[in-house]
Amino acid sequence: MRIEQLFGKKCVKNFALSSFSQVFRIMMKIVMMLNYSFQENIDSSETLLLFDAVSSKEKSPNLRCKFRDFRIISEKIRIPQPGNSFERPRLNELLGKQIEQFGASLILGRAGTGKTTVAVNFARDYERVAWFRVESAESDWETFSQYFVSGFRISLPEADFSFAPVLPNQTTETRVLNFLEQLFSVLEKVSKEQRILIVLDDLHSVFDAEWFETFFKCLFSYEIPNIQILLLSRSKPPFPLWRLRSKQKLGVLEENLLLFTINELEEFLKSKEISKEKIRRIHKSSFGRVSKILDLQDFQSFR
Repeated sequence: MRIEQLFGKKCVKNFALSSFSQVFRIMMKIVMMLNYSFQENIDSSETLLLFDAVSSKEKSPNLRCKFRDFRIISEKIRIPQPGNSFERPRLNELLGKQIEQFGASLILGRAGTGKTTVAVNFARDYERVAWFRVESAESDWETFSQYFVSGFRISLPEADFSFAPVLPNQTTETRVLNFLEQLFSVLEKVSKEQRILIVLDDLHSVFDAEWFETFFKCLFSYEIPNIQILLLSRSKPPFPLWRLRSKQKLGVLEENLLLFTINELEEFLKSKEISKEKIRRIHKSSFGRVSKILDLQDFQSFR
């Protein structure tokens, strides 16, 4: 908003001739009006939550954590609701076996291969789910960690996620290790009578962060029976996974397993009254990728 629009050209022209008190009052009015204008233009469709991570006086001083006030976009830490959800027992069974054997699974696939939908369907079997859809804006550790723990505050509101303060001159690696230690200490207590699933979607968005390798490898150090981890990514992390896989700590669901089989496609299109021959042509044209199948949902060229 231009200053002339707020006060008029005459006011702006005489601004330099005003006394100090007049100038001060005008400047305060400018600040207040600009702030109001900014607040008016916030996208109302974006739901924001404000978390104050400072523990109350009643809580133990050893677990007090003082973060700056931080705005959290709630959609990023809630389970998404895919528009075209379709149960695929084959993938639920594969994921279930990996989770049972390793405690964690990494789903790999390019955009449009259905990773999120598979994870949403799998998560329905859990009492509590902490979901975080990661973006490149969370490459900063403080931002990432606050989003991450906020997902647990939503799914486990009865638990106390007030952590010890970060010490001066503490390295990022130490901060990551301390954060995970305190997080899983809380989760171990609340998971004794309920299963908890941790989901990190679009994890590739922070592969370049300096803290990521430490976070990723240490994430699997806490073998707690009722806590499982599901990671979704478009590509493998920029470091070898063989050590984690050889130690039976991580299973991997490759992209080729996410592709629709011909039988799954027939089930998916059952209500469309399309012949098996035409379904085979759709399968061949889409290569079994769900995004391509949905692009052909009118199927006019196959009728």
